[in-house]
Amino acid sequence: MRIGVLIPTRGIVMQSARRPPADECWAMARHCDEAGYDAVWVGDSIVAKPRLEPLTTLAYIAAMTTNVRLGTAVLLPALRQPVVLAHQMANIDQISRGRLLLGLGVGWSLPSAEREWAACGMDHKRRARRLEEHIEIWRMLWRGAPVTYRGHGVELTEHTIGPLPWTNEGPPILITAGNRAEMIPAQFERFARLGDGIITTYLDAKDCRLVRERAEEALARHGRSLPDFPICVYTTVRMGDDVATATRETADFLAAYYGGGVHMRGLMGLGPADAVISALRQYAEAGVTDLCIRFVGDGQLAQLERFTREILPALRS
Repeated sequence: MRIGVLIPTRGIVMQSARRPPADECWAMARHCDEAGYDAVWVGDSIVAKPRLEPLTTLAYIAAMTTNVRLGTAVLLPALRQPVVLAHQMANIDQISRGRLLLGLGVGWSLPSAEREWAACGMDHKRRARRLEEHIEIWRMLWRGAPVTYRGHGVELTEHTIGPLPWTNEGPPILITAGNRAEMIPAQFERFARLGDGIITTYLDAKDCRLVRERAEEALARHGRSLPDFPICVYTTVRMGDDVATATRETADFLAAYYGGGVHMRGLMGLGPADAVISALRQYAEAGVTDLCIRFVGDGQLAQLERFTREILPALRS
């Protein structure tokens, strides 16, 4: 199971929008690169949950790392223009020598999300179709041949972009499905048509098995073969001396993080090392291939360093 770490691009902005302590983010990225983690991840939101902008942040991290994959957990493409975004992502993939990894979602069905779409001039009701159109346009442009295409607000006439992604296939695309154990058929159909893997969150181990089962069924319906396709779970860890305190600290942080509606569902690593190891190993046993670890609360760099000492070796063995 590959282990990645969410860089706290929202957590630091929660501390200060004017002078966020961004050095903690860069220190965590460098630590992950040097300590043998597989990926670093960044989230996305513009006005609903403000944070460092994800693509420019990944470009900066690309310059200070050499090994880790650079992931989005998750990017909301439908907030942006697809041709410009295709260019930006190809550029990051090129300067990082093929390390970009795209986790994509359509966003929550919440009033705050609807207001975010409106603030960006986008139609919240069309976000799922716009996500699909984005992927279709990116992949056409990333092939390198001139593209002629007319879609929703997009007109290409024998256009190309450069640079192209580092590889012919372009960055792997992981599409959200099964979040909070909501097995929505349209999400699995979208993955089966357009994705290379799945990224999901707030699941128990049994939910993870069901996600793979539903995904394999959808792939079969579309005649696609993706043996051992990745399933990445975004999960929460709070290192602490006891489970009760770590659970309380996590609930308090997530309430502030999301502005209410605490997300405490699913398998999390909370408390001392043995509790965290036991929780995270259940993901591997359930067929999860990748974890995106989100630390919560203050002192996330210290938590990461403790995780590296006490948890990572056990998960690797």
